[in-house]
Amino acid sequence: MSSKENYSFTFKILLLGDGAVGKTALVQRFVHGKFQKAYLMTIGMEPYSRYETIDGTKVCFSLWDIAGQDRFKVMRGMFFRGAMGGLVTFDLTRRVTFENAQNWINEAKKESPDALFILVGNKNDLEDLREIDTKEGEEKAKELGCIGYIETSALTGDNVEEAFYKIGKTLLNKRKQQ
Repeated sequence: MSSKENYSFTFKILLLGDGAVGKTALVQRFVHGKFQKAYLMTIGMEPYSRYETIDGTKVCFSLWDIAGQDRFKVMRGMFFRGAMGGLVTFDLTRRVTFENAQNWINEAKKESPDALFILVGNKNDLEDLREIDTKEGEEKAKELGCIGYIETSALTGDNVEEAFYKIGKTLLNKRKQQ
């Protein structure tokens, strides 16, 4: 892990998706390296930070865990402003959360039209309950204009770091080209 001092870029990254898809669990696994079994609904937005070095450049991940329940929709716009990217997360065991991915991207793009997104299918440890297969997830990511698709498990940690690093590396490359 990189120190908090002398970082070159801060990337505001949103965690988007319906309630109970595992956004908070993913960010806590990435930032704190732990998984909490008890589900606590996010109220509004919860901020997190992690400092890393990507390709020799020190960056700050400013992570905004956005509440997924409809009752928080009226306040979400203000949290989306200035976002550079997002992890659009769905639950591999609940098709409706997969179908709502487009809505999350549309909502975020109203405030941050240049933001880049990665589609994240979470809970890949629940193989017996899976409703979306990998190929379908990859096709949906292309259809939505995402930078990629990845399947994760906040419980086991599978691909969690990779999901955050993929969006971070893409944002870093974009920033360096500007």
